[in-house]
Amino acid sequence: MKKTNTHSVTHSCCNETFAKRLRNLKAGMVLDWRALDAFLDGGPQCFPSESKKLMRKLDRLKIEIKPLTFEDPSEREGYDTPYHQQGSLSRDGVVAYEKELNRLPRLNRIGEFRMAKRFEFLTLRAESVLCLLNLNMEQRKFALSKGRLPSLPETKSEKRLALIQRAESRLRELADLRDAWIRGTLYIVMRAVHRYRNLGIDTADLIQEGNVSLFQAIEGFDWRRSVRFKTYAEYWVNQAFLKILYNNVRTVRVPVWVQKQLKKIKDFQKTSMQQMGRPLSAQELGEKLGISSDRVEKLLETKRFAVSLDAKIGDGEGGRVGDLIQDERILPVEERVVDVPLQDRLEEVLGELPERERLILNLRYGLDGKTPKTLLEIGELLKVSAERVRQLQEAAIKRMKLPKMKKRLQSFAC
Repeated sequence: MKKTNTHSVTHSCCNETFAKRLRNLKAGMVLDWRALDAFLDGGPQCFPSESKKLMRKLDRLKIEIKPLTFEDPSEREGYDTPYHQQGSLSRDGVVAYEKELNRLPRLNRIGEFRMAKRFEFLTLRAESVLCLLNLNMEQRKFALSKGRLPSLPETKSEKRLALIQRAESRLRELADLRDAWIRGTLYIVMRAVHRYRNLGIDTADLIQEGNVSLFQAIEGFDWRRSVRFKTYAEYWVNQAFLKILYNNVRTVRVPVWVQKQLKKIKDFQKTSMQQMGRPLSAQELGEKLGISSDRVEKLLETKRFAVSLDAKIGDGEGGRVGDLIQDERILPVEERVVDVPLQDRLEEVLGELPERERLILNLRYGLDGKTPKTLLEIGELLKVSAERVRQLQEAAIKRMKLPKMKKRLQSFAC
């Protein structure tokens, strides 16, 4: 008795069902996403050939594909209840965003695989039109990722204008689906934000980086591997958060690969302390990492962190870190202050005056330790009038008040 090939029978049935559905399509119809799913349920092996047949049929009949929302009854099967996290982000300035997210239901496993199949089909559908426009690889990537055509040269050809309109329509279909897929998976980013917040990065920046990584996850996701999109996207979100932390938390930026090596070293040391009760040496770490011990020591040197000079010491008015650091450009007080007697410094300054003026000041104020004399007595000694002595005295005092001479005597002023 011959064995029946179950796979062949199933494949044949799928082809018959698919062909019957194709025959039911009519010109001018509009398919929604849920109706499109019926054509894409043939399995991974049937998907490539059936997608091409469906694209040709839709283009020939000029059938458009309209989006659905999670509120449509036919879409509710692919969604779970909205995501709610204990502990609000109200202090992080993202209250409005968090409230909006709490109203969006999450895509479940069924919804994720539906979105992935739809996205692949609509990508192929849009790309087929972009190829007819003779766009190069970079231009096609731009159009598919941005949801709009790059700048093209003007044309009056009716055929090319029709192709441009069709391409714009296909890109809108793809963008609508991508937006719905992103909205249904934003909770993945928010769940990771609660783990990585308060590590030195603004919460709004974390959310933005995480949302960007969702777009990257959508582009690389393969539904044929039977892995949930949530699992795949979590990897991309975590990598995005680690990258922004590595690049921004340190005052002095250290390359990402160095920080990853330091994390491995930290993990090895932790395991070593638990198992052997001691940290690993540089040579042992080098053997585990596959690098030299010198390289390990250089990596460990990068673990030093910078501290702001304006950082406060202790609580309250404890001063700043900068107050504890010596400024080498300024001489210490004991080196700047020279113990010179007043008499020696005075003789040094008087030595720069003309001889007659120096003599008058010595006699008039008793600077040589003798009794001060009057103007008349000094005049008689010098054989000049008292008025002339007064004038010479005033000239000497003015010289003593010059900045370069005054500065040398200022430290002795009361």
